[in-house]
Amino acid sequence: MITIIIFILIILFYFLLLHGSLPEKSNFDIDFIKVRQLAEAKKDELIKSIHLLTIATGELPAWGVVAGDFFTDKSKIEFPCFLLANTDKTIIIEAPYNQRLFKKFPYGKDYLKNNYELMQKALLDADMILATHEHWDHVGGIAQSHHLDKILKKVILTKEQIEGRTITDAEFPNGIFKNYRPLNYDKYHCITPGIVLIKTPGHSTGHQFIFVKLQNGIEFLFTGDVVWTNRNFEKHKNRPWLASIKRLENRKQIAHQMQYLYDEFYNNENQKILLMSTHDTKQHEDYINKGLINKNFKLHKETK
Repeated sequence: MITIIIFILIILFYFLLLHGSLPEKSNFDIDFIKVRQLAEAKKDELIKSIHLLTIATGELPAWGVVAGDFFTDKSKIEFPCFLLANTDKTIIIEAPYNQRLFKKFPYGKDYLKNNYELMQKALLDADMILATHEHWDHVGGIAQSHHLDKILKKVILTKEQIEGRTITDAEFPNGIFKNYRPLNYDKYHCITPGIVLIKTPGHSTGHQFIFVKLQNGIEFLFTGDVVWTNRNFEKHKNRPWLASIKRLENRKQIAHQMQYLYDEFYNNENQKILLMSTHDTKQHEDYINKGLINKNFKLHKETK
């Protein structure tokens, strides 16, 4: 009997914490020819610069990021708000949660309250507000905003996002979406010149990539939470089953998306599009140091 129990525990340990293999060949694909056609626009219509504002930081256990990685230091992550700007337009991508919700996150470290308040002003100032998906650390700053009645008309959430099982954690007010018209699209959708949404369900039912072309010709692909850090690519391994179960992920879809990004980006010297993972602190610092994006941001218009 004891032997059977030990055997069961070993099996559970393997599948919950160690198993993280990726498929040899991905069934996921992005047609970048079509994406670029949709993103085509006059130069002055394109985004001029990307700015990152850190709202909070955290540290995830290494084994929670990469299955079986028990001997690596904790992974530093951050919860940013991205501001995309040209001369007369600003677009927000991601709006992390307020301090009350952040305190519920078991791996949180620092919360930058002043940056959260600046983000709220930027939400008022923005022409458009997007999110890669509906989790609380991506839309909680919208749901808990004191200006929700003013900014909701600028918030573009998809049908899958507002109907997603995990959006409840962001604690949107009851009935807020009663008369709201969510975005409904197939695989690709140009939301504004130079910016294309790409459906990528898996991490959540409403998960999407966001392709952004800048005036200087540089292209970014905001990949949300397919990976939290690039260590999944370095180790060529998925996160553990336990992390997927907790977040109600479709693990098969995530694995194929990871393998695609590994083949097409991480392991491809010819790929010039830059990946932007929402939480990868190291990646963000690298982009800032290279002058590809800007740290922090100032409001581009007078907030009313």
